[in-house]
Amino acid sequence: MKQITNIILLFILVLLLIGCKSTESSDYFGQTYPDSIPVVFAPGTVSVKGRLEHGISFTPDTRELAFGILNRGDFSGKIFYAKKMNEKWTEPVIFGPLKNESVYLPYFSPNGKSLLFTQSKAGKDNAFTDIWIVEKVKDGWGNPKMIRAPVNSTSREANACMTSDGTIYFSSNRNCAGKENCHTADLFYSKFRDNDYQQVDIIPEFVSSNDEESVFISPKEDYIIFCRYTDNENGVDLYISYRDTNNRWVEPQRIDSTINSKDWDRRPFVSADNKFLFFTRLQIGENGINESDIYWVNTSKLFKPFAYNALSDTTIRIWQRFEISVPKDYFKDIDDRQLTYSVKQNQFDWLYFDREQMKLFGLPTIEGNFELTFSASDQYSNKTDHKLIITVKK
Repeated sequence: MKQITNIILLFILVLLLIGCKSTESSDYFGQTYPDSIPVVFAPGTVSVKGRLEHGISFTPDTRELAFGILNRGDFSGKIFYAKKMNEKWTEPVIFGPLKNESVYLPYFSPNGKSLLFTQSKAGKDNAFTDIWIVEKVKDGWGNPKMIRAPVNSTSREANACMTSDGTIYFSSNRNCAGKENCHTADLFYSKFRDNDYQQVDIIPEFVSSNDEESVFISPKEDYIIFCRYTDNENGVDLYISYRDTNNRWVEPQRIDSTINSKDWDRRPFVSADNKFLFFTRLQIGENGINESDIYWVNTSKLFKPFAYNALSDTTIRIWQRFEISVPKDYFKDIDDRQLTYSVKQNQFDWLYFDREQMKLFGLPTIEGNFELTFSASDQYSNKTDHKLIITVKK
């Protein structure tokens, strides 16, 4: 009996060891995970003092990485690549398939089987680029291909990122074509249908008088990060937006001040598990770019609750009891499903909120318009408010 017990215990131990091996943590070039304050990524190897790095991307299994290097003289670009082999990372070197080209801003596709990048247009200076793609083949990488119109145009396509269904999001200043003194870039997308990209649409919710560039789209297309010029004091910052229940993008919000800085923060990339944000920080001086390094940070201050299925303004009758069901998905959070709800209504004492039943109820005793503020907080103390108006009539 004792021997049988020992065999069972040994079997359980083997299963536990197998389970531990299968849940091996992600390896980002052997670096220690950061906390909520951004730090330089892989100093001395990826981020080298005096060198201009910008834009980094990892495959979903975190066994390959690619990042860009800018030449200070003519701003031509090179893409560097490293791979984890025999549980050790190789030294980053110029990406072989693109070694003879001026290329920028690599983004791996969500399945890790292709790499999007931009390349300088032939016959023009390096400020003008097109979107290209190179795909993996059995023995390595295939031949790079420029994505056809209408994704590319005669204008500048600055960078591109892809969703799980193949939709490409990118920035372009094509809407400035034919306009004097217009250089503003906007964000566009193109869906992959019938084995091709046949149509391009602008994202109207993000159009502004400033550039929208450096786009990162989540594989599920549920959030988007991009950079935009904020003001003279803050320079270029990272912004985030989410999709609501009506498939609309909510108003973009400047990412938390613990991440954005007084320098130029650009070129976002989020790990496949949504745990880490990578971005490029440029230090701009009187003579141009002083330094450009890649930073990373955990996402505890990146993702915050957002109004997903919010109530609309509503009208109720005075002296009539009412009850309104509050959607359980009124707010959502990319990295937290257990949000804490609260309601602020200091203007009136006839309305009550049952947090357990998610219901508003009461007996209005006065006419007028009353502002109600719903709030949601996540596990990291990030809080978001959403306001609605309740109108009481006879």
